[in-house]
Amino acid sequence: MAALQGILLIIQLSFVIIRVLIVSTTAAAPQALPNCPDKCGNLTVPYPFGMAEGCYQGNDFFVNCSQATDPPIAYLTKNGTVIITNISLAEGELQISDFIARYCYSTSALRTRRNSPVLRLPSPYIISDTKNKFIAVGCDTYAIFKGFQGTEQSITGCMSVCNSLKSVDQNSCSGVGCGQTNIPSGLHNRTMTLDSYSNHSGIWDFNPCSFAFIVEETQFKFSGNTSFQQLNSTTRLPMVLNWAIGDEPDPCDVAKKRQDFVCQNYSKCVNPTNRNGYICQCLDGYEGNPYHPNGCHGDLFKYTTNGK
Repeated sequence: MAALQGILLIIQLSFVIIRVLIVSTTAAAPQALPNCPDKCGNLTVPYPFGMAEGCYQGNDFFVNCSQATDPPIAYLTKNGTVIITNISLAEGELQISDFIARYCYSTSALRTRRNSPVLRLPSPYIISDTKNKFIAVGCDTYAIFKGFQGTEQSITGCMSVCNSLKSVDQNSCSGVGCGQTNIPSGLHNRTMTLDSYSNHSGIWDFNPCSFAFIVEETQFKFSGNTSFQQLNSTTRLPMVLNWAIGDEPDPCDVAKKRQDFVCQNYSKCVNPTNRNGYICQCLDGYEGNPYHPNGCHGDLFKYTTNGK
């Protein structure tokens, strides 16, 4: 009996060692190409993105890691000014930090501050219509949003009106102090026109400014006067972009036949919704970087313990 218990203990320890080795291997799975940097400050930069010559899939996937600040800041493309804060391979997404629009007025109803940022994105990037909202904040505010889907222009907007701080809805963006609307799909750029009906006269003491912005929906919650105060000192908010490989509609069948097809071992090609091009995803039971030459990796321990 003691001998049998000893054998079982050795087997259990062996499985523990295998688990540790596999977890370590998975955690250390390469994200960038060999001999390529994969960190810009706190941002991990996985292939097909890269920060040095020969480390990215194409010019549109170059990340400009500026060392002018501490920590460094990652910008999209060589001449871009768009700040990248996160890269997601699984869904083909980038999180960026985007400017908000702001109009402010004096007690005499004169405009004292104005900021109308413009965002232009290179192919293959578009503003996510599923992860973002267009929002206008203020008690005397209307905002118009314009963007292009190729050569077709889309226009939408929202308004927000209230006469006193007491009338502001403190917990929802329903049009009283804050208004919101959905983002049209497939937009490569956007401009915002922000204005007020009465230049904030009569409400200046608690709300001297109007604000408009696109924001990742989960990253902004309107909370009345607290939001008014916070936005006074905020210049950027998080927004989500979508990206894909190539620009063909319904591309997977065509892309698989091409020499530059980028989906690697144990991955699949996916035609994402509302955008051209394709993305790669690891097969079920596998994880890693589906664009990396080493491809995706399975959990050997899971298959071993299941008797497969």
